[in-house]
Amino acid sequence: MSEPDQSTTESISAELRIGSENIRFSVEITNEPVHIHDLLPFFQRITDKVIEIGIKEAERQGKCISCKKGCGACCSQLVPVSRAEGYRLLNLIESMPAERQQVIRERFAHNINALKEAGILQMMEQAVNNNDRKQLREVGVNYFKLNLPCPFLEDQSCSIHRDRPLSCREFLVTSDPVHCADTNPETVESLSLPKRISPIIYKMSRDLNEAGRGYLPLIQVLDSAEALSSHQASEPAIDLIKQFLQNLTQA
Repeated sequence: MSEPDQSTTESISAELRIGSENIRFSVEITNEPVHIHDLLPFFQRITDKVIEIGIKEAERQGKCISCKKGCGACCSQLVPVSRAEGYRLLNLIESMPAERQQVIRERFAHNINALKEAGILQMMEQAVNNNDRKQLREVGVNYFKLNLPCPFLEDQSCSIHRDRPLSCREFLVTSDPVHCADTNPETVESLSLPKRISPIIYKMSRDLNEAGRGYLPLIQVLDSAEALSSHQASEPAIDLIKQFLQNLTQA
């Protein structure tokens, strides 16, 4: 005889002040242990709502978003992803048909080889391991100059748009797109957000992983497959949601 299902669900309702607006939501959460990557769809929805508020506030200041479909200028940047997102992306790639998967894997390999040849890969790994923001900015500039399109970029559009990383969702430009060929902060103005969700998920990924840091460069997702697949700690979903909300209100 099978064991009776002892799982239960709990409803969480919250109202948060984000910028000039309130976010209200209610979600049914199980008390069973889950991995943080299982909750990424929820974090993505909250991120998208925060971005909506940021766009409205920018429009009230007479600004508008320059990013349009078919504009992939920013998709050659060094993109950080949480370990939870890295695991999710790894699974996404492995779920693709063999032929499609091979194309994506070859693009990752090409970019990694280019970084090695340019002497940037080791610098990037050191900057991430040390969480050195100054060095990360320097590496990011050099990375961008290599003009290495994201492996998921096709026809200047994101082929995994629904599953794109939080940091990609949060990066929108309000300056003239003609300046996007450069990373100069004096000419490229990014959207100011009242809250940023990605650093919260980095922190939560780090707290759940014995290895320490909670993020890695997207381009290293395949090379980090073993590390991402191990140490997948789990907690009751209700506790993870409460932890997220606590971080969000403190951010």
